[in-house]
Amino acid sequence: MLRWFLYDLPYIAMLLLALVGVVFRLQLVYWLVLIPLYAVISVALGWRHAPSRDRRLELVYQIVLTWAALLVAIYMLFNGGVTGVLNANATSLSMLTLLALGTFIAGVLAKEWRMSIVGALLFLAVPALGWLDQSPLLLTAATLVVIVLSGMIWWVTQRNTKTD
Repeated sequence: MLRWFLYDLPYIAMLLLALVGVVFRLQLVYWLVLIPLYAVISVALGWRHAPSRDRRLELVYQIVLTWAALLVAIYMLFNGGVTGVLNANATSLSMLTLLALGTFIAGVLAKEWRMSIVGALLFLAVPALGWLDQSPLLLTAATLVVIVLSGMIWWVTQRNTKTD
């Protein structure tokens, strides 16, 4: 289990770092630091799939260009003219969409299917987070249902252990 966790730690970290940035609606500096970190992770994970020096240089070149283009796009979203049009929720979801796109493309370039899965999960998180943000009452109701069901399951298991 520990070996699996350590092997998948870069993918888990990529997923969690992106979601933290969106949930807490972090500022431009967070995204500007996160993008180069994603680029380094992408190169590190793809390095083992590049058999030759030329292929490794090509991998670095492609991934750096991909993340640099996304960095410029993210900067443009935080530009003064655009932030007046988009609210904080729309900006965060836009950041997540761009990050999902970059992660998916980097996974394809690095021949790392797990990284592409992280990109796909980030894509799926965009409408899910938007939906949850629009319906706090539904989220509260779902939380209450989970708590009630958990309490009932706990009560039934406690009752069954006392009768045994």
